[in-house]
Amino acid sequence: MIFDMYNREYTPERITMLKPNEVFVFGSNLAGAHGGGAARLAHSRFGAVWGQGVGLQGQSYAIPTMQGGVETIKPYVDEFIAFAQQHPERKFLVTRIGCGIAAFTPDDIAPLFQEAIDHENVILPKDFVEVLAEKFAEMAPPQPTAEQIQAIKMWTMGAGNSAKRFNGENPIPPKNKVATKNSWKNLPMPNRNAVIPLDMALPSEVMRIIKYGHIPEAMEDHWFMYCDDDTIRYCRSWTGICIFEAKYEEYGDGYRITNLRVNRDPEQCKSSDIKKDVCLFLALLTEEYGGDASAYWEQALQ
Repeated sequence: MIFDMYNREYTPERITMLKPNEVFVFGSNLAGAHGGGAARLAHSRFGAVWGQGVGLQGQSYAIPTMQGGVETIKPYVDEFIAFAQQHPERKFLVTRIGCGIAAFTPDDIAPLFQEAIDHENVILPKDFVEVLAEKFAEMAPPQPTAEQIQAIKMWTMGAGNSAKRFNGENPIPPKNKVATKNSWKNLPMPNRNAVIPLDMALPSEVMRIIKYGHIPEAMEDHWFMYCDDDTIRYCRSWTGICIFEAKYEEYGDGYRITNLRVNRDPEQCKSSDIKKDVCLFLALLTEEYGGDASAYWEQALQ
């Protein structure tokens, strides 16, 4: 589990409206009698169906919490986490399920969401995250090495299957299929962006490999990349948010990258450091064709 206590979003304490892609996750009962608390709000505003106690309904998702002990809730939470993984286009706002009428505490319920702590589209209440932070601190080694710290950072920023990376294998998906715009969910670069001039030469053989793109083969892979006639685009694989667009052109016997456009929408990308942005892009690109990206990673992860 990769844990960031400070650079994260929490479920608002009071939710009165939802964006089109947001889902209100609430505690219910198996009978689907949504008569009080968050369940009543889900029924009155977000499409919860009376008589349906489990799963997606309108812009809400019901997790039963009234049928017994914590062990009876866990299967429904596991089912929810799997559903959220299958729907990265949706953002799930988890309320303090079970901590109202059901009379459980965050110490009881939060551990059920341990597997969701790093899913970008699952937002948890702050007190749930605090409980998980304490448990993570108990499990984590007291003094991680520099290599361990870099490995953790690369999990959140690096491309490819991190499980393979940690095992010393090549994390990059095999280049046996050309990625296109339709290969994976992707969104256009927002209007709020920055253009960084570049003049980077690439041999023809390197560009041939890059043009295959990058189609994720595991949930641990955080990137999707594809090329068109003049642009390399990197998008976050879970959300489709476009982070980098690099213009390229033929140059002599090879190619060159002429500029890099970087996402600057604060709701989509928190970075504002030009040097780190360039180094991250170059690290990702160098990984694609099997080059030595260590110097770029060192700068990007500082």
